[in-house]
This record gives sequence, structure tokens and C-alpha cells, in this order.
Amino acid sequence: MDNNTKKKIENEVKRTVDVEIAQEFSDVRQQLNHLQSTLGSLQQTQQQANQQMGMGQMGQQNQQQQNQIMQQLQQFASQAQDQSKQNDQQLQQSIQQAIQSLNQCLQYAQTTQTLNQINQVIGQVQQQFNQGQQGQQQAGQQMGQQNQLQ
Repeated sequence: MDNNTKKKIENEVKRTVDVEIAQEFSDVRQQLNHLQSTLGSLQQTQQQANQQMGMGQMGQQNQQQQNQIMQQLQQFASQAQDQSKQNDQQLQQSIQQAIQSLNQCLQYAQTTQTLNQINQVIGQVQQQFNQGQQGQQQAGQQMGQQNQLQ
């Protein structure tokens, strides 16, 4: 495989990986924004609970808020798990795409190499044919010179 083909393969793989990394960072950024939003909501709920506890209104409202906090935490855990699975799937797809790109580049390189070999064989045959023609011309000239001498 020549250097140009290797560089093309390397560039294609780098481009594919860069795109996938950018996508992964985007997904992580979205997840972080969601985490910050959830944290803000939890802090707000905690402040409300603290205020209500300070006012002596514990009972049913505190229980509801605790339930809401638990539901939010469960939702967050579920979303984080789903996001992790999606990231794994996207990474696997990226790797498969990179492998496919490499295989295509290798097939192209093999095809190019085969064509080069065919061209070399054609060149050699052409060269041998030309040498044969030159030999016939020389033989014809020698016969003509011998006939003139006789």
C-alpha cells in the first residue's frame, strides 16, 4: 500500500473518530445540563422543605416532597443509565463505521495494486513484442545485405 493510500485511510479514520467524539461531547454536555437542572430543582425542593419545617408544617407536605425527590432521583438514575447505553451503542457504531472505511480503503488499495501489476505485465509484453519486431527488421536487413553482396 503506497503512502497516499495510507494517508487517505488515516485521514478518513481521523475524520470519522472526530465526528463521533464531537457527538459524544454533545451528548455528555446535554446530560450535564440535565443534571444541573435536576440539581437546581432538588435544591429548590430542599429549600421549600426547610422553610416548611421552620414553620412547623411537617406532616403530609414533607412526605410528598420526599416522594417527589425520590421520584426525581429515580428518573435521573434511569436517564443516566439510558444515556450510558446510547453512548455505548454510538461508540460501537463509530468503531464499525471506521472498520468499514478501512476495509473499503484496503479493497481500493488492493484493486489499485492489481491494476498496476496488470499494467506492468502489459508493458513487458509490449516491450517483448517490440524487441521481436526489431529482431525481424534486423534479420531482414542482414538478408538484404547478403543478397546484394551475392
